[in-house]
Amino acid sequence: MPFACVFVPDFPVQAVVRLEPELLGKPVAVYAGTPPLTKVYAANREARQLGVEAGMTKIQAEAFTGITWRWRSPSQEESAHAALLDCAWTISPRVEDIGKGKEAGLKDTVVLDISGCEKLFGSPEKIVQDLTRAASTVGFDANVAVARNPSAAVSAAQGFSSITVIPPGEESVWIGKLPLDALGIPAESIETLNRWGIRTCADFAALPQVAVVERLGQKGRQWQLLAQGTGSRPLIAEEFPDQFEECMELDSPVELLEPLLFVINRILVQLCVRLKMHILAIGEIKVCLALQPGDSGKQQPLFHIRTIRLPIPAKESTFLLKLLRLDLEAHPPHCPVTAVRITATPVTARSRQLGLFLPMSPDPERLEITLARIQKAVGEGRVGSPMLLDSHRPNAFVQNRFLLAESTAERCNKKPKAVAAMRIYRPVLPARLDFQEGKPVRVNCEGIRREVLAFAGPWRAKGDWWSENAWARDEWDIEIRTLHPKYRPDSTNTSEEETALYRICKDLRSKRWFVEGIYD
Repeated sequence: MPFACVFVPDFPVQAVVRLEPELLGKPVAVYAGTPPLTKVYAANREARQLGVEAGMTKIQAEAFTGITWRWRSPSQEESAHAALLDCAWTISPRVEDIGKGKEAGLKDTVVLDISGCEKLFGSPEKIVQDLTRAASTVGFDANVAVARNPSAAVSAAQGFSSITVIPPGEESVWIGKLPLDALGIPAESIETLNRWGIRTCADFAALPQVAVVERLGQKGRQWQLLAQGTGSRPLIAEEFPDQFEECMELDSPVELLEPLLFVINRILVQLCVRLKMHILAIGEIKVCLALQPGDSGKQQPLFHIRTIRLPIPAKESTFLLKLLRLDLEAHPPHCPVTAVRITATPVTARSRQLGLFLPMSPDPERLEITLARIQKAVGEGRVGSPMLLDSHRPNAFVQNRFLLAESTAERCNKKPKAVAAMRIYRPVLPARLDFQEGKPVRVNCEGIRREVLAFAGPWRAKGDWWSENAWARDEWDIEIRTLHPKYRPDSTNTSEEETALYRICKDLRSKRWFVEGIYD
């Protein structure tokens, strides 16, 4: 049963660089610890070549020039670890995350079971290349190794650079070339073995089993099995996540929208790349901005959270960035931003096949951007499709976001049914009614007086009597005669009388009449 391992060297540094592509190929080091105990936590190969080493104090490290310094970010390492798991899930559903420094929270290694994957992805050599390419896509320069057992694959990935494929039965030969620190042995135990003259895994594997157990215990026996390439343990698979998250901590607070959008764009690009690996799209996106506490004594929230539920699955970062720009312009944070966290809820990617004789519909992404711009201009809750509320109050509705359904030939072939509609006047038109024997006979609206030909009503409605927004009204439907302009070919305009049906109402609280609408 072959296993593959993906290991990311200098993981804390690469977790920072993957969101700052301009740092690729430059010497970068990461600080950790609170002053005055700040030390160098990790450094990449370019920084080590200049003399920087992990464990140096900040004062010692500042003596080196030409090195970019960053603070360690556990949240960015968690996002990078999730991206590393995504690379493995593109090949196999059985993936476990382990790491040489897992006890310290450093998850830089994943192992996956590739047995049976040859039929889909080809030989182990081809699978290793695919894993390397996937890791490079999310911003990692990773080591990938394949071996017959997971322990040998982990040791090979952490000990050899680039790509390593160990033929079956040759694990002890390959692992024997590695130094002892490739086995994850503590530093004090390595020092003890070095005093015995043990320098490589081959030297350690050749020791007598009983002597190793007597001096190092059962832990020593486990290390010896790893050195022999025969260590065996079950693989504990991780569950596929239900959300994808990326985070970036800022070196200095950001107050303006443009630099904030620059950071958001980098995070969105990484999220979309990870989702495309699994052929998924984004159904809902949540932006959480960590804010710098204000100097005033007021208790202000430390986070600014905006959630956008997309009407259509999206997988393009440019489209999402435009939506977030419009939303943040309408709802800007009230304090400088110190960190950005974006959470995406994945959904199945939208796929559709247009009918041969159906007209082309507008691009849903462009339509959503247009609706967002209209909402920014007219205000919240004024754009979308209306939904009636569970109330008897007239015109009680809210505007919901449009949900674009897929067009089908069956829906297009349906014939529209003839229905009556009423056009509502906004605002309603003030009016005055004359009654005889309790029946409306004349209506006066906007200086025009008309006789009532027929009427129906009244219908009384009331509600919210328990609150300050109590309302009560009487409604009537009346038919009146109106003048309709008529145009003739000889350019002489005349008018002819027609009848129209109107809805009028009386506000029982203010004792006023209104013309509410006209029936079509």
